[in-house]
This record gives sequence, C-alpha cells and structure tokens, in this order.
Amino acid sequence: MAEFENPYVDEDPFVRAHFDCLNCGGKLWEYAIQRQMVCEDCLDVFPSEEVFEASVESAAN
Repeated sequence: MAEFENPYVDEDPFVRAHFDCLNCGGKLWEYAIQRQMVCEDCLDVFPSEEVFEASVESAAN
C-alpha cells in the first residue's frame, strides 16, 4: 500500500468567519469543507450560502 503525507492533518478545519449568527448575534465559524457555519455561542448551524444571502440583504437595507 502506498504511503502519502496528508497536508491537512494538522490544520483546524474551522475558520472564523466575518459574519454574525442569524439567531443570537454570536460569531460564526466556517467549516469550509461542508460549506456550513456554526455559531460559537448557540451552536446553531447554517449553510454558508444562507449567511451570505442574509448579509447581502442586511447591507442593502
């Protein structure tokens, strides 16, 4: 069996997003592999696309 080195093994898959939670206003963390964001306060999970759309709508208002 071939051996290979996984460059992501030591990396944290979560990245702090620059968006606020749609429910409680807490900070969101993005899990880019699954295209989801999770709130650090209430732990609700949102599709990234939903958060992007909500931020565009709030910026337009």
